Amino acid sequence: MTPTRITAMALFALSGCATIQLPQEKLESSSASVRGAEEMGAANVPSARLHLELAKDEIASARKLAADGNERATVVLARGEADAELAMGLAREIAVHAEAEQAAIELRAVEARGTP
Repeated sequence: MTPTRITAMALFALSGCATIQLPQEKLESSSASVRGAEEMGAANVPSARLHLELAKDEIASARKLAADGNERATVVLARGEADAELAMGLAREIAVHAEAEQAAIELRAVEARGTP
């Protein structure tokens, strides 16, 4: 075998081990979305919990895909962030609904007392 051919084969073998650099701001944004969903109580809302877990899994998967050199890593990371945002929205919806119900109860109590 010629040295050129050996070098080419070595480069080809190493190219399979390449990594993809995920944008740091996207990683931070995705992680922030997960934290936001957790702070909104997504773990306590069944539909939000599902999307929160999906988001965590997808973000971890994106990191692994990037380490393996798979170009799909950025797409999987974006999907993870979208699921985290959805979890946050679903948790927020439940919180707002509970606040609205409490306000309606308080309004009925005020109306029951009548106007002075």
